[in-house]
Amino acid sequence: MKNHFPNSYLEIDLGAISKNIESIKQRVPNKKYLAVVKCDAYSHGVVDVARHIRDQVDWFAVANVDEAIELRRAHITKPILVFGVPTYKTAAAYQTHNLTATVSQLTHFSILMDGTDYHLNFDTGMGRLGFSLDQVKEVRQQAVINQRLTCSGIYSHYATADDPGSDKVLEQADLFSELVKHFGEIPIKHISNTGASTNYVLDNYDMIRIGLGMMGYNPGKTRHKWLKPALTWNSRIAQVRPIKKGDTVSYGATWASPEDGYLATIPVGYGDGIPRSLSNKLEVSIKGKKYPQVGNVTMDYIMVYLGEDKLSTDEEVTILGGDALNASDWADLGSTNVHEILTNLKGRFERSHINY
Repeated sequence: MKNHFPNSYLEIDLGAISKNIESIKQRVPNKKYLAVVKCDAYSHGVVDVARHIRDQVDWFAVANVDEAIELRRAHITKPILVFGVPTYKTAAAYQTHNLTATVSQLTHFSILMDGTDYHLNFDTGMGRLGFSLDQVKEVRQQAVINQRLTCSGIYSHYATADDPGSDKVLEQADLFSELVKHFGEIPIKHISNTGASTNYVLDNYDMIRIGLGMMGYNPGKTRHKWLKPALTWNSRIAQVRPIKKGDTVSYGATWASPEDGYLATIPVGYGDGIPRSLSNKLEVSIKGKKYPQVGNVTMDYIMVYLGEDKLSTDEEVTILGGDALNASDWADLGSTNVHEILTNLKGRFERSHINY
C-alpha cells in the first residue's frame, strides 16, 4: 500500500552501495560477484538497488521465487540464484523466468523441469539446508543421471564467518575444499560471503556473495571503516511539551524525568521497525545533537528527552544512520545482528534513492 502521508523517510544512497561493492572487489579481486538482494535488498528497495548495481555484479541471489520474479519484471537479466527449496508448485517458474534453482536434497532432481539450471548446496556446518557430506557419491550419481538439468554451480554457507578468529570457519573451509574435488567439472564454486571474504584469508573460489557488505556493514561485531552505511532514516517531531522532574513516560512508566525540561514525541515505533527491546537505549539526532529516547517504545511513537532545549514541532529527526546511531549500534544494543535491524524496517515510511 502506498503511503500518501508517510510518518518517516528512508534515504538510500545508491552511490554508497556502488562504492562498497568496489571496496570489496579491491580486497577480493578477480572473482565473479553475486549480489544477495533478498528481503527487498535488506529494506533498501530491491528494484532500484538491482538496477543501479547490475553492471557491477555477475549474479543476483534471492530467498524465494517471488523475489526472483520481481527482479525479472524489473528487467534484470543477469543470472538469479534462488536459495530456497524448489517445489512442484514453483518448478515451472524456474523455467519460465530463467532462474537458477538450489538443489539441496535428492527429490529436487525429479521436481525440476527439463533444462533448468541449478547449483548444488552442501551443508559443511551451517545446519540449515544442504546435502550432507556423506551423500557426495549419491549426489554426483544423480547429477550425472539427470543431465536433462544443467548444473552450473556448487556452494555452501559459513556459519561463523561474521567476525575473525573462528576455528569453525577453517574447519568448514577444509571440508568444502575436499568436497569440490568430487565436482571439478562444475564451473562455479562459492562459499564466501562478505564476512568470510573480508575477515579471513581463504580460498574464495570462483565467486563471492556480497549482501550486507553492499549496504555498508560487516555482518558481525567487527566494524570496517571502509564500508559506508547506505541507509538513513528520518522523521519529524510531532509534538514538544514541557515535562516536570519525576514525570514518567510511556507504558510501564520505566523512565522518569531527572529534571524539568521538554519532551519530544516522534511518530515512529515498533510498528515501523524500532525494536521495543531497545527502549531507553537509543539516541536520535536533531540539528546535529544527540538526544536520548526515553520510556518504552510504543507501536506508533517514541519519546525523546530534550533537557532544556525547547525545539520546534516539525523539526527533522535522524533516527538511524547519518549522524545518529547506525544499524550496527542498534544490533549491539539489542544483542542481535544488523540483518534483523534492517529487514525489520517496514511499513509507513517513504523511501527515496539518491546518487544514481
